Amino acid sequence: MCGRYTLTNQEDVIADLQVSIDMSAGSEWWKPRFNVAPTQPAPVVMMHDGQRALELMRWGLLPHWTGKSPSKPPLMINARVESAFSHRIFRDLLERKRCLVPADGFFEWKRDNPKKPLPLFFHPASRGLICFAGMWARLRTETGEIHSFTILTGPPNELVEPIHDRMPIVLDPSAYAAWLDPAIDAAAARSLLHVPSAVGWIAEPVSTRVNSAANDDPACIAPDAPAQGSLF
Repeated sequence: MCGRYTLTNQEDVIADLQVSIDMSAGSEWWKPRFNVAPTQPAPVVMMHDGQRALELMRWGLLPHWTGKSPSKPPLMINARVESAFSHRIFRDLLERKRCLVPADGFFEWKRDNPKKPLPLFFHPASRGLICFAGMWARLRTETGEIHSFTILTGPPNELVEPIHDRMPIVLDPSAYAAWLDPAIDAAAARSLLHVPSAVGWIAEPVSTRVNSAANDDPACIAPDAPAQGSLF
């Protein structure tokens, strides 16, 4: 699964993903994120009128059947790649509404001690930009539209496996264009989704400050040596 992630350098998004944004109009939300949590808004890249567009969307998919006034919407923050074809809602989105979810790392928790889970920050050693494979949806409500997204997950690589049995699908940069291309059908898009390599990645314990979704500052990814035992 992927329940928290980071996006700390927006300049990389603009340069690497070839999107543009009016900073004067978006400065209120266009800021470094050190602890993106479910139901919060986060930037995603989608195709709009043949161009890559950056849009702020709710993390946690709100399908059309949620209703016009959802009181307790489902928390669909992840979609399993293995079942993307078997669930109609995911199959349709995989066909027509794919997006890139920019990030530079994600969190998982070592739970040897349930009362004190140890947060681990998984990220490229280079601290460079990555993109999760995402899908988005449009919900028409009584007051307008809500755009939301989910992150596709798959089996873990050898770095994540000792900690969790799922991880987000990190797309290879060579697959970005095809993933966003509306001419690519669901079957071809599915072929782009692979277990990410662990080469060039590291996992480091960080502050338990990240455990609270209310915290979103550099202290969330401050290195923190484990109090006892090995990391894995």
